[in-house]
Amino acid sequence: MKIKLNLMSLKLKPLLKKPVVLTVSCVGGIFLLLYLCLSTSLIRARVINVDGLIKQFAAQKTESNLDPFKPRQTQKIAIERGFNSDKGFDNRCSSWSTEVVDSGWTQDSQDHDFYIDYYVPPNTKAIICTTPILAGALTAITDKPFLYEVYSTEYGLKVRTIIGFSEVREPCEKFTGNVNCVNYLLQQQAIVRYEPL
Repeated sequence: MKIKLNLMSLKLKPLLKKPVVLTVSCVGGIFLLLYLCLSTSLIRARVINVDGLIKQFAAQKTESNLDPFKPRQTQKIAIERGFNSDKGFDNRCSSWSTEVVDSGWTQDSQDHDFYIDYYVPPNTKAIICTTPILAGALTAITDKPFLYEVYSTEYGLKVRTIIGFSEVREPCEKFTGNVNCVNYLLQQQAIVRYEPL
């Protein structure tokens, strides 16, 4: 057994000295780290105050009922904040449920933003889990804080997380002919999770 192990180590030593193997290993490690940063929404968690939102929706509904001439609109609350109130690692980001409703780019001709819509069932708590890349980007870019919108529906809440990152649309279209080439990675940046039923 010892002889075999010694032979293995002798074969590996010359390989590790070759610059190609070292370069491939380093590049592979960097890509793995980048992939984990882009696709792992376990670093930052923001609690969605569901009870507070339901009270705000009830107040909106009462107000619209008092004014019969006011046109009925979809009930929506927009919440825009920086990352200073977020917490770090939260194991609920890996154990709680999630349900994607829709995703895509906003139709704003000036600045297209990427959004993801999630469903939160009635009577459940909810959080938003984000990646270190998104948290870092939004901390650095102060003019584009993290934004999410909450809509009241008869089946529960629809939460729309607005990611931004409009800068990737043009390179995507230029190099691949498709503006949606990085949609999968963008979808991983902010995931809404709710307490399992």
